[in-house]
Amino acid sequence: MKKSEFPEVIVGGLILNQDNLMLLGKSRKWHGKYTVFGGHVELGESLKEAIKREVKEETGLNVEIEKKIGFSDSVFHKDFHQKKHFIFVDFICRYDGDKDAIKLDEKEYLADEYIWVDPEGALKMDIAVGTKDIINRYLEEKKKDDYLSGWQRCLADFENYKKRQLESQRFLGNHIKEDLILQILPVIDNFEASLVHIPTDKKDDGWVTGIMYIQKQLENILKENNVLAIETKVGDEFNPEIHEAVQKEEEKAKTNEIDPVKSPQGGVAESEFNRVKEVVQKGYKMGDKIIRAVRVIVK
Repeated sequence: MKKSEFPEVIVGGLILNQDNLMLLGKSRKWHGKYTVFGGHVELGESLKEAIKREVKEETGLNVEIEKKIGFSDSVFHKDFHQKKHFIFVDFICRYDGDKDAIKLDEKEYLADEYIWVDPEGALKMDIAVGTKDIINRYLEEKKKDDYLSGWQRCLADFENYKKRQLESQRFLGNHIKEDLILQILPVIDNFEASLVHIPTDKKDDGWVTGIMYIQKQLENILKENNVLAIETKVGDEFNPEIHEAVQKEEEKAKTNEIDPVKSPQGGVAESEFNRVKEVVQKGYKMGDKIIRAVRVIVK
């Protein structure tokens, strides 16, 4: 079967460097017009293998394939030195090395006649038809990628906005809840203070039971909102993270004291200082946050 009966498959590589400039060379076969680099696909060779091999043979560069950007054809084009029907398979290739390390195949290209140029500038030059096609497709792909990147950025910004709004709503909700709880706490304090002063013979009265029930309801509201009393008892070491000292009692070492633990000199042991002597008002926390410190008298 004669080769001339069928189109020839040609791979072409648009080589871009780190500055997104493309490499073009003056081709002998295309009457000195600038072209991208590439050539025939050998039997048993994949398209990717072919483009890397052809670029290496024609420029001396080792490139990485970024993507395939489509097909085009050239049917007996007058700019080619022979009457040929080509099917071009085009790739974008990336080269990040020394841009002056080019060693052109002088059988295919004019010696040292190569240029690194931006795509818009290349379209103003004397370029071969296939090269013009691949540059135009590259610009179309770039525009699509730019649109996609812009859309992805907008989507990411919107997702971040939703997260910020959710966090803001959560913060506002917690702030409102905390403010409401702080208004309820004095009511609970009053209930507790009232129950302390109920006479013993009245503790079984119905109205006392009713008051205690209301107090229990308020305490359940606190639990449902993850608000718990901060456990503090007399003798605990003062902790400024959860305690608020409303009064500090200075004790002097006295030799006639019997109850406290004595130091070797007869006074109060150092371990007895900075301790809670009395809990004046309960403290509460919402989750891990202290919303009201325990008010204490410190020894």
